[in-house]
Amino acid sequence: MSPLARRLGAGTALFLALASAPHAQSAPPTNSIFSPANIAAGLVRGAVSYARMVADIRYGGLDIDGPRGGLILRDLEIAGLGKHENCRVSLGRLQISGFSFWGDEESQMRFDASDLSIANNCFGANAAMIGVVTGGAHIPLATLSVDLRQSSGSGALNADIEAISPGIARIEGSADFDYVSLFSPDFFEKISAAGQPEAEEDEFADPGASETPQIGLRGTLRAGHLSVENLGVWERLKPLLPPEASNPEATQALLTAEPGSALHETQQGLVRALRAFMAEPGRITAEIRPAEPITFDTTLWFGPEDAAALFRPRFSNALPTPPVALIADPRDHADARAVGLALAEGQGVPQNSRRAIELLMPLQEDAEVALALARLKAGTDPATAYRHALRAASQGAAGAAAMLDRIETRLATADLLAAQAPAGTDLPEDSFASPVALRDAALAHEQGDGVPRSYALAWRLAASAAAAGDGPARALMARLEARFAVDPAWIEARNKAADLALDDWTRRDLARRLAGDRP
Repeated sequence: MSPLARRLGAGTALFLALASAPHAQSAPPTNSIFSPANIAAGLVRGAVSYARMVADIRYGGLDIDGPRGGLILRDLEIAGLGKHENCRVSLGRLQISGFSFWGDEESQMRFDASDLSIANNCFGANAAMIGVVTGGAHIPLATLSVDLRQSSGSGALNADIEAISPGIARIEGSADFDYVSLFSPDFFEKISAAGQPEAEEDEFADPGASETPQIGLRGTLRAGHLSVENLGVWERLKPLLPPEASNPEATQALLTAEPGSALHETQQGLVRALRAFMAEPGRITAEIRPAEPITFDTTLWFGPEDAAALFRPRFSNALPTPPVALIADPRDHADARAVGLALAEGQGVPQNSRRAIELLMPLQEDAEVALALARLKAGTDPATAYRHALRAASQGAAGAAAMLDRIETRLATADLLAAQAPAGTDLPEDSFASPVALRDAALAHEQGDGVPRSYALAWRLAASAAAAGDGPARALMARLEARFAVDPAWIEARNKAADLALDDWTRRDLARRLAGDRP
């Protein structure tokens, strides 16, 4: 790739990184100048101004859809300067939707590009070979679509891509990561070394070692696939290949791994798919469908063989298989829980919230079911959703506490407190055993950690611990006061909790108990 292409690519990567990075801040109004879409538009204009130092760049229009977090760039033209004057890029339309810099733990972005054309000369010495593949002076892309769905909290990412190049190929792929991130095992070491004065040359140092930090990906992959459909590229390449290269027997040379090894099995699958493709040029598909997610670290790989041995892709000449089990008849309620959860998520059956709620409501005491009901109801009935989330959190369901926090932002204080257990709820006697026991029980009720979340109960318990000089309990009370301030509903609930705390203090003889029976 030419230096010009690298510079433009770096600027584009920086813009996309800034555009997709989530931040834990309150979202401004979607029609303000600080809305995600308006900020993204400002970044685009800034990137164009920067890139004009190395290329002529023009575009026909930049439209902003603030309420929907969208941006549309039309009629982009890029022409290189000087020795790069033969590098030209044109783009009919680029639409980016789903911008969300603030708040949302779950975010989704989509990139749609159409009528994209990249001159072969942008790729330097590889231009001639690319011209053989494309059959012209440009790489044409009728459409390029990328969908990214990510969870900021868990690090999960689901990505789908599709590219259609007329007369060449159609490429589609997906990756479902349970967790994924950039990773550099030597970043701080290399950065620190760069700032140190030059030392005497170490005769034992690796002469091939780079001063640049190694950067890769690490994470856990649940599923993935890559499928390439021939739209004419094979017909262009076949006449240029030596006669023996297009012979199916020549594919035996790909079997380089030791027989019986995982890599050898993968290579055998590739050979079978290539032979079938040569006999009938249509499609080659590679799928990763492990029984359990696969942990990986690309900085430990030395070549594609390492990835193939780890992921063990399955090759075929068919369309990719679904990565989830499909439900033949959602009306079959033999396992109402499984069908209801599938309908709630749209996994293995078309999503249908109404049917999911009907099936799951009788099972709402189940923690996972309660959390699913909370998600389904959060947008339309936050009070009911909050009660479901309380039930899930009290049973320790993963993600339930975060769901409580999100729903609380939509509830009035009176509704929130009404859904929680009141201050007069019976408490286990061991909660009053010591200042630490009181504080731990108060924190558990504040967070909803293994017990129902209840700010009134948290205040009642923390008040006695704070009276015995417990600092964290006093801090808990300060947090609640700072959050609810002078809200009348909170003042009423707090006063009741305070009266009950005073009753606990005298009736349970806490002064003597918390002093350890010391005078």
